[in-house]
Amino acid sequence: MKRLLSAFWKSPEKPQAQPKRRVHLGIDYGTSASKIVFRDYGAPGGERAILVLSGGSMRIPSSVCISGEKLEFGATTAPPNRGVVYESIKMRVAVEATGRSTYYFGPATPLPDRLNAYDLAVLTVWYLISEGHRAVDQYLRGNMENVRLGMTMGVPMAFFDDQVLRSRFLSIARKAWLLYREEGLLGCTIQIEKARGALDKFPADSISTTPDDQVRDWLRSEGEAAMWWPFQSPAVGPGPYAKIDIGAGTTHASLYRIYGDANTPKTGMAFFGASTVSVGMDAVDQAIARCIGHTGDCLSLRGKEQSILGGTIKAQNGIADVRDAIYHAYRRSWIQTYQKIGEFVAEKTAWNNHKIFMIGGGSLVPLLVDPMRVHPGVGDRVSLALLEPPPDLAQADGQKVTAAQLPFAAVAYGLANIGLSIPEALTPAQVAPMPLNSARRVNLEREDIYAK
Repeated sequence: MKRLLSAFWKSPEKPQAQPKRRVHLGIDYGTSASKIVFRDYGAPGGERAILVLSGGSMRIPSSVCISGEKLEFGATTAPPNRGVVYESIKMRVAVEATGRSTYYFGPATPLPDRLNAYDLAVLTVWYLISEGHRAVDQYLRGNMENVRLGMTMGVPMAFFDDQVLRSRFLSIARKAWLLYREEGLLGCTIQIEKARGALDKFPADSISTTPDDQVRDWLRSEGEAAMWWPFQSPAVGPGPYAKIDIGAGTTHASLYRIYGDANTPKTGMAFFGASTVSVGMDAVDQAIARCIGHTGDCLSLRGKEQSILGGTIKAQNGIADVRDAIYHAYRRSWIQTYQKIGEFVAEKTAWNNHKIFMIGGGSLVPLLVDPMRVHPGVGDRVSLALLEPPPDLAQADGQKVTAAQLPFAAVAYGLANIGLSIPEALTPAQVAPMPLNSARRVNLEREDIYAK
């Protein structure tokens, strides 16, 4: 009888813990503005990617304003007659890490006491992570307790290939994440003393070493991330492509091949060349302002470039040097690519007919895009590769992302994918030169060999 009762009154089993819902932030930490996309791997009906809006805009200023004893993030202007706005912090980190001044051409505004460019970048990325967290929280209506949040940050491929810069920006990403986990969310403002105290709790040398196979979970090249959707899209086939990203303070160009054929799914990407120049839309606006006698903030011309350039030959001629500098990134990437393919005839023929993806703010200015369509090696016109926005990508307000927004959101969209879901991508340093085929020798033009 006791045995029967014990069987009947058996204590209930403990409920199984529910697996956490995986949400991943993709942070495109830009020179002038940053973009954030998060991917919800547990969304009902299938994965969803959400473009984060801040103040109704997808462009979150990367600048930091210091007013008195307070740091302010997401602001582009300081209060009247007080405060200083520090811009292009990302590029100042590159100068700080390498000693090469060519990364930054902005004003040499002295950095605040006890805070260097690295510190300001860490704090900015902490703020961006916090903005992403707040957006996820709103999207899930406050149900964050069962969410496992992750983050990947982007850097130019030239930075990713440079051991010093990769190490520096990896440290920025990991330290910002540590501050988010240990100190909580960072609002739009923080007292300098409090920020310094938080930074000092976790010295850079106290962060554990990141295994090589985990680096791309934290840090990924912007070129690779921008091409994730073209790689996934059924409208884009295997073959050679160029990606030119004309951003605010920099232009990144890379040439890469998607591997596969008509009978084989696309299997991976290899980047043959990548180059970054510290010239972008800020320099375009500055040149236009000089030509038209604009004495105010040249950045107020943003979005008006095409209408101004279309109305005056003087302005078109005035941006010639800037346009050439932007094209130079493409030319340098081609030279690196040519050094890899050499005289391998089949590959040379294929690269003579590659297509170009244009992204970034400059992609909306036809007078900048058109010169990019001249092949740096053979001088022929190359075609633009166009994409429809991904069907799973929407704004945080529920609106679909438009074709005009996609060039700005492409990098963050690619970064929002966890490492296990991204294809293998070789960097230019990992791509070995192809065999020499001297039967049909094709020489570079003189200006390609002796590039500026």
